[in-house]
Amino acid sequence: MGIELLKRHTEDPCKAFDFSNLGDAKLLQGDALGAIRELDKAVEVEPRWAIPWLHRAKAKLAFGDLQGAIADATHAIQLDDRVTGSFNLRGEAHMLGRDFAAAAEDFDVVIMREPNSARVLWKRSRARLELGRLEESLSDSQAAVELGSDELSDHDKADCWMANALAQIRLATNFKAVCKSCTTAILLNPQLYEAYLTRAQAQLSLGFFVSCEKDCDDALRMDPNSATAWATRARTRLRMRNWQGAADDCREALELDDRCRLALSTMGLALLQLSDYEGAVENCDRAVCFMLGIEPKVKKKPSSKKRSSIIKGSKVGKASAGGRRRSVQGLRDSGGSKEKNPSKERPASGISNSSSSRPDSGKKTVSHALDEESVASEEDASESASAVAETPTSEASKELLASIGEGESFDEQEGTPDTFSRGVSPDDEPAPVVQPKPKSEMLQYEIEELADLYATRAQAKVALGDLVGTIADCSEALKLNERVSFCWTARAEAKRKQGDMDGAIEDASEALRLDPANTSAYITRATAKLKLGDAQCAVADCSEALAVDLNQVIAWSTRAAARLDAGDVQGALTDSQSAINMDPECLAGWCTLGGARLDSGALEGSVAASSQAIELDPNCARAWFNRGCAKVDLRDLQGAHADLSEAIRLWPESFEAFARRGYIRLKTGDLEGCEKDCAKALQTDPRLVLAWWTQAELKRMKGDMKGAIADATTALKFDPKYAPAYSTRGQANSRLEKHDKAVKDCQAAITLDPPTLEEPKMAWKHACASDPIPTPMSQWELDEIEDAKKAEAEAQAKAARKEARDAKKDKAAKAKQAKTDALKKGMKSSTKSKKAD
Repeated sequence: MGIELLKRHTEDPCKAFDFSNLGDAKLLQGDALGAIRELDKAVEVEPRWAIPWLHRAKAKLAFGDLQGAIADATHAIQLDDRVTGSFNLRGEAHMLGRDFAAAAEDFDVVIMREPNSARVLWKRSRARLELGRLEESLSDSQAAVELGSDELSDHDKADCWMANALAQIRLATNFKAVCKSCTTAILLNPQLYEAYLTRAQAQLSLGFFVSCEKDCDDALRMDPNSATAWATRARTRLRMRNWQGAADDCREALELDDRCRLALSTMGLALLQLSDYEGAVENCDRAVCFMLGIEPKVKKKPSSKKRSSIIKGSKVGKASAGGRRRSVQGLRDSGGSKEKNPSKERPASGISNSSSSRPDSGKKTVSHALDEESVASEEDASESASAVAETPTSEASKELLASIGEGESFDEQEGTPDTFSRGVSPDDEPAPVVQPKPKSEMLQYEIEELADLYATRAQAKVALGDLVGTIADCSEALKLNERVSFCWTARAEAKRKQGDMDGAIEDASEALRLDPANTSAYITRATAKLKLGDAQCAVADCSEALAVDLNQVIAWSTRAAARLDAGDVQGALTDSQSAINMDPECLAGWCTLGGARLDSGALEGSVAASSQAIELDPNCARAWFNRGCAKVDLRDLQGAHADLSEAIRLWPESFEAFARRGYIRLKTGDLEGCEKDCAKALQTDPRLVLAWWTQAELKRMKGDMKGAIADATTALKFDPKYAPAYSTRGQANSRLEKHDKAVKDCQAAITLDPPTLEEPKMAWKHACASDPIPTPMSQWELDEIEDAKKAEAEAQAKAARKEARDAKKDKAAKAKQAKTDALKKGMKSSTKSKKAD
């Protein structure tokens, strides 16, 4: 404008109102840029009046110049802070600029002057909601609704109900009230996408999965580019055990927003059930990294793309013709196709079972299979973490712009402003991850979510056999939330497999303190106690597990093994058979059955059971060992040698297998091999009686009688009732002409095992014959003489009875023959008489 014209304008300040009115008229017509030009003239004519500055701020806000609007509103306040509208408009500009703290302060001023302004209460509730001041936001939205002023349109009221619902769902106190608020919002504005999604999240927490899925379908029909909607439907399908459907929805969500923690955690759980354990670990890794503010090291993701209006897997159609305007968050993202992460104050989903609601994270047995019930129990009690997670963005921008004039045109296809840009292009990369608070400053729901993510990743690592990773993740989860029963159980099992039996028992006991019905913890503790030799306690723990669930096959097989170690062979036979009846492919059941039959003397049955175990798992060393031992007793030395050699190959630390094979080699004449096996066995277990006796027998056969006596004595030190050791030592003493010791040892051997030991008897007789001092007959010898006399008498009596029977039979046969002859003779006489007549 020229200097001459400016001078003319300033001569009459009232012309500022003319320019201002002209600018307002253009703003109402939607010409925000023209309005700004006219209002510039008004300000130039009279810069001391607050109203032209306020009106220009309104025009700049409509145009999208947020900083300009804030600057003009601030100048208007400086000129005259009595104008309440300046604070209101600056608050709206701060809202659109995501400066919610400044917006709340401006709205506070307005509320102090106009306490019954429903519109400002609604706006402040939105600002407080974004700041995480949830109870204050709930109070504001409730007050705005109760005022019921005509100041609010139906769409305004709908958004006010939404603010109320969002505050309640994040407080996680009353999900039914959330559903009610969302339903009211939908009745007021049927196209309010946010209401469908929030109601879906509330229904997910209430367990109404079918209704939740339907609401997600409706939300996706309105906005197919909502990562949160895809992720929420994925979590719903996960709870409905539709693992593949959940994984597919998560992929859709992650294409739109690869930082969506709800999608990442749900994908981890879904892949866990689909046995893609590495994929589960990868997705949980990413979710944990985003929570901790660490950029995950992953491949460069493909550029995001817009979803078509047709939603995969659901019956949805095209969006409404007008399209849905971008929310406050959408305006901030300015044309990016992704839905950005919610603010820090908004809970992000975890695996949905924070243990504050329930101690048991419910995993099925850690040492064994992870079935689908583990996931259901882990997320069952606290789905509120999912419901309050990644809540949809507000629709406040539409109402805010309506209050100042629709001066901004929209591209209906993309839903973004086409007349203004703040320097962010649609192709820009997403903003870098903001460093979050330290764990000590995290909100409770964030702590629970992070703990659940660690627990989910631990499940996958259990399945992958990563014991170190399992222990690390469980430890991290327990630092955050020590009431996650699954983590105690999983860490206990990992420690057991690492050989830390005491640590395993301690962790399993803590899991049982939190959840006395945790069968996995009972089984893990029983297995650890069995390894430590406490078979009775192991039996007790397995019995507790079976009292909770009689269908626990592993509890039956573990109790069978514990009973076998405790010497209860019949109980072991019963329990192992029960395990096999439930699961014919139960390897532990067949293996224990083979051992129990071996101890009961059913050698053929032991071979059959062990063979079945080997068929199920050719790498089962215990089955090879049991079958080898049974074949030894069946005198199949060649087969036994082959089985024991395989057991040693699979289990090089099996000292008993070395000892047994050493005995076989002794019997087959492989003295050098026998010596090596005995040495190996004793190197592993110096208390192994069989190895000491086999070595003693080997030395006796080689002529080293003193060595044989020494080794046999060592064997008897560990087992004073081991008859073969007495026999070997007695024979060695007999060869050394130590007849008194030989007699004593041989008598002890015969007393302990009289039916099978013939060699001690021969040694005893030799010792007695060689001893210059007559040795009185022992009781066993007198018994043998008496038994011989009885046997001879019985034989004579039997022979006499047989002779008597034979004589009786001969007499009867002769009598019968005589009778037959007499009959024949009579018949002949009768025939002759008839012929004569």
